[in-house]
Amino acid sequence: MQGITEFLPISSSGHNVLLAKSFNIKTPNLSFDIFVHLGSLLAVAFFFYRNYEAEKKNLPNFNSTLQIIFLSWIPVLLFGYFFRDFFDGRARDLDLIAVAFVVSGIFISIHLFKKFQLNFNYVIFLMAIFQIFAAFPGISRSGITIGIGLVLGLNPKKAILISFLMSIPVIFLAASYDFYQIVINGNNYFEQFFYILISFIISLVFSFIGIKLMLIISRNSNFKWFGVYNILVGIIILTLLVI
Repeated sequence: MQGITEFLPISSSGHNVLLAKSFNIKTPNLSFDIFVHLGSLLAVAFFFYRNYEAEKKNLPNFNSTLQIIFLSWIPVLLFGYFFRDFFDGRARDLDLIAVAFVVSGIFISIHLFKKFQLNFNYVIFLMAIFQIFAAFPGISRSGITIGIGLVLGLNPKKAILISFLMSIPVIFLAASYDFYQIVINGNNYFEQFFYILISFIISLVFSFIGIKLMLIISRNSNFKWFGVYNILVGIIILTLLVI
């Protein structure tokens, strides 16, 4: 689930929580999310290593690419640090996840109704700022960054690749911080090593599949069905909660 949904504009963390609750198992905490995200991180890093030259025409120049990688993590890291307890607790309740899915669906759909043209640097800045909302399970990081890129004038391929770039530092730094917390808090990390390793490998494999799917989708540039999907998932969850 993590691998397939990380790079599609549907929330990976939201789906992980839904999957856990559907099978009545312990809801994955932020530590689990981070380690399976590492599989996705390795997949996207390898993708750029192998394909940077081929995709260079769809990317900014090399210096701008480095700036995107090294600066886009700052807003989400600050936001996640100060509200970490909330995102590891209340934010994982189904009512908030349902609302987050709806919000995510709206963001990926806005470009269908209105588009603007901004300077590229401003577009990158706003994509980085809006990336902070992906801390909410149910709001897709790729969905919200791609959606903002599209509504501000980027073509689908460029918006997707920049979203991929932005995922690298965010996942890496969050994973590093969480690993540090596990060590200093004396959690039973090594007792869970086998399960985390298997999850990492599965996430890695399916992340490659997710990346390929997203690049295929970029050729058709039709994201409305992802908007519909997110909104429907949110409405269904809310309906079931009420019933």
